[in-house]
Amino acid sequence: MPDAMSDPTASPVPPLPFLAAYTFYERHEAAVGAAPPPRIIDAVASFDMRDDPVIDALLRVREWPERLVQRLGGKHCEPFGLSAFTPLHRDERELTFGLAGRFWRPDFGLEQVADAAAFIALARTDIAKLVLRFRVPDEGQEDARLVTETFVDCPSFGTRALMTPYWFAIRASSGWIRRRTLAAVARTLAAQR
Repeated sequence: MPDAMSDPTASPVPPLPFLAAYTFYERHEAAVGAAPPPRIIDAVASFDMRDDPVIDALLRVREWPERLVQRLGGKHCEPFGLSAFTPLHRDERELTFGLAGRFWRPDFGLEQVADAAAFIALARTDIAKLVLRFRVPDEGQEDARLVTETFVDCPSFGTRALMTPYWFAIRASSGWIRRRTLAAVARTLAAQR
């Protein structure tokens, strides 16, 4: 299935009002078949990343340091997935999630955020805020396309300094996870036809 990484000449639409600015951006897209946008968004919403063996393996590698701490008597860690994100927005063409924390830390340093209003109001300079958006552009094509975009805002020099090496370290696996997600959604929609 074809996919496209972000085009450096393309101008992404920031996920306002959830982030006014962003430091890092990643984009992937793929054809997902002839399905109406609401059904595509439903398929994204019901997708469990842990059901895909490759995504699960990549997330287990990322969680390894925290699991080690847990085995040594530290706090219990929940497996990472979309359930860790705060739902921010949903309509028939878009599903948007938010995540706030110190993603470079072994435990992700996640902040509990109750809802979209709390996400918008969160204005700390010691954490990064991430918006993950899935959208179905209105392009008038027979086969719909699904776009996934990740925006990360690092509001201070300190968060940028810590997030930058982490961002470049995870880019390959993050892109692989996004491509596998798009392919899984396409398979789900094909099975429903």
